[in-house]
Amino acid sequence: MKHPVFALSRVVPAAWHGRRLPRAGARRASAWLVAGLVSCASLLAGGCGKQETAASEEPAKAVRIQVVGRADIEDVLSYPADLKPVAEVRVFSRIPDRILSFPWQDGDEIKQGQRVAIIRAAGLNHGLEQVVAQTDALDAQLEHHKLELARLKPLAQSGAIPQAELDRVEAEYEATSAQRRALVASRGQLAATVADGVITAAISGVIADKMVEVGDIAPPSTPLCRIIRVDQLKVELRLVEADVPKVKVGQEVVLNLDAYPKRSFRGKVTVVLPYLDQRTRTNTVEVTVDNPVDEVTGQRTLKPGMYGSALLVVERRPQVLVAPEHALLLDDQILAQQKPGEILRKAFVVDAQGVAEKRIVKLGARKGALWQVVEGLGEGERLVVRGQHGLKQGQRVEIADPSAK
Repeated sequence: MKHPVFALSRVVPAAWHGRRLPRAGARRASAWLVAGLVSCASLLAGGCGKQETAASEEPAKAVRIQVVGRADIEDVLSYPADLKPVAEVRVFSRIPDRILSFPWQDGDEIKQGQRVAIIRAAGLNHGLEQVVAQTDALDAQLEHHKLELARLKPLAQSGAIPQAELDRVEAEYEATSAQRRALVASRGQLAATVADGVITAAISGVIADKMVEVGDIAPPSTPLCRIIRVDQLKVELRLVEADVPKVKVGQEVVLNLDAYPKRSFRGKVTVVLPYLDQRTRTNTVEVTVDNPVDEVTGQRTLKPGMYGSALLVVERRPQVLVAPEHALLLDDQILAQQKPGEILRKAFVVDAQGVAEKRIVKLGARKGALWQVVEGLGEGERLVVRGQHGLKQGQRVEIADPSAK
């Protein structure tokens, strides 16, 4: 701000410069000089104090206050939760043939080892019968070769027949034995494949996504159905790198689901992978939750596919200073001062004279609509919780609720 500057030539007439003034004129000149200096001083004083008194000259603003107090704060991590079966098996048929039996429907409970479906294996059975017949024929040939060798050995030893004749029969015997061993192996493989026509459940669970019916051809590349375990469900969380050190196996997790807005479910961290996903820089954590049975319907309460949020309490801070979120204002200048990891906000308190005082508040953990106050506010101070928008430093306020004074 530029202040007015008064030259002496405006106070003392130019004609009198350098000359001795008459006594009466000197008195008048002195009076003019004093008046000019007083006027200059008044203007300077008014310019300096204008900024300081601007806020105090504002009309008193009605506000509501709340006394800064203490509460327990929990440092909670929140991640999306998508329920999945704790175990899942896809059921395939190794035989591309017609389905003879498949009595299950989606939602049916099945026990481990129970028969899921029967697949016709007529071609395989026919092939197995052929292998058995070929094996019997080779057995007969081998028996003939044994008798022939028993007859030719003495003759070859006495020189009655050439040795080559005995060697030829021995070679035929060895070749026939090799063929029989190959057929036996093939018969065992065919028998195992035929047995695959009876498909049993690998785990206990619930039938889901049944794709075919009796009479359909079982495609080897497409699952007949899925078997899923729903007595327990799991949630896979993708922790950002900064949260990885805060989560451990065995840690309790609270699940809030959209399907049950007034109810929470508790689970535990059961798996923390020992590596991060290189593409997303996140760490996969698996949470397992028991699935209770509804007493009215007799069905499991939770269902795979339900969505909500998973809350992990990583730290509890008892009796810390707290402030409500709606009393804390965002400010561009204050945000520019934030260091990495800091949370800064602007707030106003009311002093004993009813004057607003601006504060820069450093925050810590959050619990719902409450923030932990690390710096900037003291216990018992009167915090403005309504009317703080547009409030200025030093402005007088009128507390709307007299009982809050």
